[in-house]
Amino acid sequence: MKNFAGLCVQEIVQTYSDTLIRIAVHQTKNMSEAEDIVQEVYMTLMKQRKSFDHEDHLKAWLIKVTFNKCKDYFKSSRVKKTVPITEEMSFIAKEEQMVLTEIFELNPKERVIVYLHYYEGYTTAEIANLLGMNINTIGSKLRRARMKLKIMLEEGSTV
Repeated sequence: MKNFAGLCVQEIVQTYSDTLIRIAVHQTKNMSEAEDIVQEVYMTLMKQRKSFDHEDHLKAWLIKVTFNKCKDYFKSSRVKKTVPITEEMSFIAKEEQMVLTEIFELNPKERVIVYLHYYEGYTTAEIANLLGMNINTIGSKLRRARMKLKIMLEEGSTV
């Protein structure tokens, strides 16, 4: 049995599956595709020859690979222009569901940053490191995304 940062594969799946599926659902807006993507992430992990220094390193790697698999999903020929939001989102807390539609309207790069910051609790520096971007770029994109969300939510409440 392979060991990654002191964890066996079963422990990794139990520990990180919820987070990875939430990320993939936020990106794809489709639960079944999200599950497939997370399964691909775990298959990639099993083929991985790299060692992980600690659990944070492993988690960051899993998240990064999940985002990359989501990007690959959108590049695939089977993906249509729009993907409907379904009732499959019932596993997400009510408070999160209130802004989920607006978050889905953000462009994918902004959506990733908003998700990592507000849903996973990463700082802008950690997000910059995870995504391989400049910290100032992350801060700017996060500010722009907040402004867009604010406008969307204000427009929605006046209707």
